[in-house]
Amino acid sequence: MASPELEAFYALESMGMVLEGEFFSPSKAKDSHYTQLLEAAEKVRKQPIKRNVSTPQNQSQQSVLPPDLSVLTDAKLAE
Repeated sequence: MASPELEAFYALESMGMVLEGEFFSPSKAKDSHYTQLLEAAEKVRKQPIKRNVSTPQNQSQQSVLPPDLSVLTDAKLAE
């Protein structure tokens, strides 16, 4: 059975929170580094994403409305 620190390291690794080439460090494990980091990561993941209504949308997200063609037809009728 793996230690809680090693299990936390593997969980962090599966979440993509361990850099490529980074290995398990017994000295970090001694200070509960991996379990504390995992707890913090899980806490952040559980928080809902807050969307600010007053924030303007990206231009790519804005809807483009078609032009009001009645303006053109009304102008021709008035001539």
